[in-house]
Amino acid sequence: MSTVNHEELTELKRLKRQRKLREDINLFLFLLPAMVFVLIFIAFPVVYSGYLSLTKYKFGIDPVPKFIFFRGYIERFHDDFFLTSLKNQAIFAVLYFSITFLASLILAILINELTHGVQVFQVIFYLPMIIPMSLVGITFAWLLSPINGFANIIIRNVTHNPRFMFDWYQEPQTALVGLIIARSWKMVGFTLIIFIAGLKGINKSLREAAKVDGSTFWQEVKWIIIPNLKPYMLISSIWILINSLKVFDLVKVVTEGGPGIRTYTLYYYAWKLAFERMDFGQASQVSYITAAIILILAAVLNLIFRPETAEKG
Repeated sequence: MSTVNHEELTELKRLKRQRKLREDINLFLFLLPAMVFVLIFIAFPVVYSGYLSLTKYKFGIDPVPKFIFFRGYIERFHDDFFLTSLKNQAIFAVLYFSITFLASLILAILINELTHGVQVFQVIFYLPMIIPMSLVGITFAWLLSPINGFANIIIRNVTHNPRFMFDWYQEPQTALVGLIIARSWKMVGFTLIIFIAGLKGINKSLREAAKVDGSTFWQEVKWIIIPNLKPYMLISSIWILINSLKVFDLVKVVTEGGPGIRTYTLYYYAWKLAFERMDFGQASQVSYITAAIILILAAVLNLIFRPETAEKG
């Protein structure tokens, strides 16, 4: 009897191992296409561009990449075009982040106070997200054009100056600002939806108790809404940060870096290096510097909007 039970137990273990092996094989087969895609189109480009960033390599001129290790990174900080791009990127990121974050937060709080029409406003503000960035650039180039631009028509009517024909995208003082306005208009809807989702998750009893204690609306915002929105602020701020530094298509379509190099951004300069100068080494260095900036600033945002702060609030 014990021999039979032992044989049955052995057979059950064998069948269990076979079933586990089949499950592992099926799982591997299902994951294989995604793994191949990640390896070919994500992992390999990241590793290879990291290798190129440590080399001096002009495609079509240099037969093979020449190792210079971190010398290329040091040289970038003596490159006037890179320093100008970095400065423009910093201005763009600060203004774009501030406008998009604050506008979406304020609009979400106000929309959440409505008793009717919340979904309508969500759709209205989210609609620009479905428009391609290139089309947004063309649209704003038309709206801000010197002759028939909507903004200039309003200013001409207000100032009663028929000769007012200001070219927003060809003036050094306003070209970058015009790009920031266009990108913020398109992107504000996404973070607005995130904030509204966070506001819907706040327990209504907290605000009702605050009202009973005599709190004003702005006191509720300061002591209840903002602390409980910290996790959503973290998600939104990192997403806005990435979008504030990955700026290429809008610059390419509208200004092509002009006037002069006043709207050069890090991504646009990396593209110019790679596909116009064919300098893959320098382009990779600019790209990795941009990635490092994103990681550092994301870590800072994580400290500012860390979830445990929200839980205490």
